[in-house]
Amino acid sequence: MTRTSDQLSLSLRLKDATHTLHEDLDKGIMAHGLFSSSEKYRNFVKLQYLFHRDVNAAYNHVQLVEIIPDLAARNRFAHVCQDMQDLGLPFPDEETTLDIPDASTAAGWLYVAEGSKLGANFLMKLVENLGFTESFGARHLAADPGGRGASWNAFKSAIDHAGFDPVLAATGARAGFLRVKNYMTAPGPLSAVSA
Repeated sequence: MTRTSDQLSLSLRLKDATHTLHEDLDKGIMAHGLFSSSEKYRNFVKLQYLFHRDVNAAYNHVQLVEIIPDLAARNRFAHVCQDMQDLGLPFPDEETTLDIPDASTAAGWLYVAEGSKLGANFLMKLVENLGFTESFGARHLAADPGGRGASWNAFKSAIDHAGFDPVLAATGARAGFLRVKNYMTAPGPLSAVSA
């Protein structure tokens, strides 16, 4: 018997809702060759900085800290900032963060940020070839202390059982993927990425 979308867990519904966006973004990142040289990797770190700066506030969301285990400790923004410093990259002048009042939409954004940690296992191998490590230049790609799989499963379990609004969560997840894509393709701090 086939399950309807109403019977799917929230994490599976978010996966379905963002599948095409996720694939397009992954292909775009690899097409830009962001792991083909140290200089292009610097553009990837700038991209990561912008996204994690935006999603930073969601890791302190008053409702989510009660629902998602070790939420504040999961936040990689400080690690990205350290990577920026390691690589001698200037911080953008404008400092913005998302204002996401409802927990369901925030959970969708976090789905994007937390899910990217799984793919970071593959990316870590690529950046090691460029001379960067979990302690220099690629700190934000390191696994959470409990391991990538265990961390992701704990996150999924938390959001699957929290009773979040699936429509709002999907809206947040799609917005998260689109935000990264827009940073990658728009002129500005990352214009070198599109070159």
